[in-house]
Amino acid sequence: TIWYLYRDNLLPKNTRFVGYARTKYSVDQVREKCKKYTKVRPGEEELFEQFWAANEYLAGSYDKRIDYEMLNQLISKHERGLVANRIFYLAVPPSVFEEVTVNIRNACISIKGFTRVIIEKPFGRCDESSAKLSNHLAGLFKEEQLYRIDHYLGKEMVQNLMTIRFANQIFSPSWNRENIASVLISFKEPFGTEGRGGYFDDFGMIR
Repeated sequence: TIWYLYRDNLLPKNTRFVGYARTKYSVDQVREKCKKYTKVRPGEEELFEQFWAANEYLAGSYDKRIDYEMLNQLISKHERGLVANRIFYLAVPPSVFEEVTVNIRNACISIKGFTRVIIEKPFGRCDESSAKLSNHLAGLFKEEQLYRIDHYLGKEMVQNLMTIRFANQIFSPSWNRENIASVLISFKEPFGTEGRGGYFDDFGMIR
């Protein structure tokens, strides 16, 4: 997805991409793992190389501040301009949201621009844990710094339904709450949990 944004010139030219996780990878290893998902059209090869040249990776823990200080140093070495914004995308288990956000707040806040934190669902296991997470985040960041997202909203299937509904006036009189009791969307994906079994034991549809 990031490659497609870069390819279509939807990101600033000086954007850098820094991967951070516990697994000890190199950028080349990340690139190899992404190969089967990445489409490069004829004539885009040079741009593709430029994209990967803008990538870096650092292995570190979720809960040790010193690792985030190293992450901050890695990011800072590319921030030579007067303004430098940082966006953190948390694709991590909800059980470590609190540790990760505390360390981002304490060690990785941008001092030359804005900081944004994107949090993927699920936002807790229940109403109580969701409220606890919201209160925790409110103590670290302003609301305008936070984005809560559901990555499945990007599924083409759902997008197409919305387009059909609102772009065709023929459906407006009938596709509404007065005439539809519920909407059920089912889809099948041809892969398993792929090492994420522990995650699904605590969150998601398995639980």
